[in-house]
Amino acid sequence: MSGDGMLGFCMKRMLIFAFILFFTGSFSVEAKPRFIIYYNSDASALAEAAKFEYTHVILSFLNAEIDQENRIVLRPPAKIDGQWESVKILQRKGVKVLISFGGGLAKAEDYKRFVGRESELASAIGRYVRQKQLDGVDLDFEASEMLYKKRKVGVADGKDFLIKFTKALRHELPTPKFSISHAPQSPYLNPEWHGGPYLEILKASAEEIDWITVQYYNNPGQDDPVVTKVVGTAKKVYSTSYRGLVAKNGALAWPSEKIVIGKPVYKADAFSGHVPPQDIIKKIIMPLSSEFGDLFGGIAGWQFSTHTNDHRTWNGEIGRALSQ
Repeated sequence: MSGDGMLGFCMKRMLIFAFILFFTGSFSVEAKPRFIIYYNSDASALAEAAKFEYTHVILSFLNAEIDQENRIVLRPPAKIDGQWESVKILQRKGVKVLISFGGGLAKAEDYKRFVGRESELASAIGRYVRQKQLDGVDLDFEASEMLYKKRKVGVADGKDFLIKFTKALRHELPTPKFSISHAPQSPYLNPEWHGGPYLEILKASAEEIDWITVQYYNNPGQDDPVVTKVVGTAKKVYSTSYRGLVAKNGALAWPSEKIVIGKPVYKADAFSGHVPPQDIIKKIIMPLSSEFGDLFGGIAGWQFSTHTNDHRTWNGEIGRALSQ
C-alpha cells in the first residue's frame, strides 16, 4: 500500500471509530486496547508498575462492614496504606488507578447486610474514591450462590443487588471522569450455568459500565483451551469466549471494546487458567488485535509482581504487543 493509501486507510479507521463513539455514549473513549494489572500482593512496590505500559492499575480489595451504630464503614486493603504517593506517580504517567470492591473472600453473608442499602454503600465508596483521587471502581463479585437460579433460603438476590449497586455507583461517580468496571467469572455469562445470571446484570447496567474483565481462570473446564474457550475461534463459537460475547446473535452482543480478557500472570496466581505469556501474545492478543484492531478491549493480569519470569514478561512484552 502506498503512503497516501496507508494514510487514507488510517484516517478512515479513525473516522469509523469516532462515529461509533459519537453515537454510543456507553462506549469507552480509550483508543487503544487496555493493559490492566491488579495490585493485590505487596511483594513488589506499587510504584514499579509505572515503569511499564499499563493503562490501568486496580488496587485490591476494598470491603465494608456495618458498625455498632448501623453505619456502613469501609475497610480499605492494608497494603495500600502509605501508597498514595505511588498512586500519584502512576497517574502523572497517565495510568488510571481504580480500586476493586469485593473479591473472592467476600461471601453471600457479607453482601446480604448491604441489600436494600445499595445507595448508601455506593455513597460511601464514592466519597472514598473522590477523597483519595482515584479514577474509579471495579466490582469483583464472586458470591456465586447469590446468582443461582434457585437460591437457598436466606440467600439474597445477587442480580438485583448488583444492578442497583452499579446504578447507584454511577450516580456517585459520573462518566467520563470516573470508570466503573465489572469482573465476572466466565461461567456467570454462560446460559448453561443457572441461566447466565450476569447477562441480565450487564444488559440492565450497560450504560453504567465502561468495561468487563472476564475472569478466564479458577474455573476448570471454562478456562481452556484458549483457542475455543477464550478467543472463540471454532466452527461453533463458545458462548463465553471473547467472540461469543461480541457476536450479534449471541446471548450478550456486548461491544468488543468493552471486553477485557483476564488471565493469571503466573501459575501460582490461580489454580487454573494459567497460560504462558508468549502464548498470551500468540494465541490471544495477535488474533484478536488482527480482527478487532483498536476495538479489542485488552488484557488484564492477576497480579502485579516483578519476581518471576512470567511476571517480568507480562510487565514488558505483553504491553508492547498490545501497543503495536
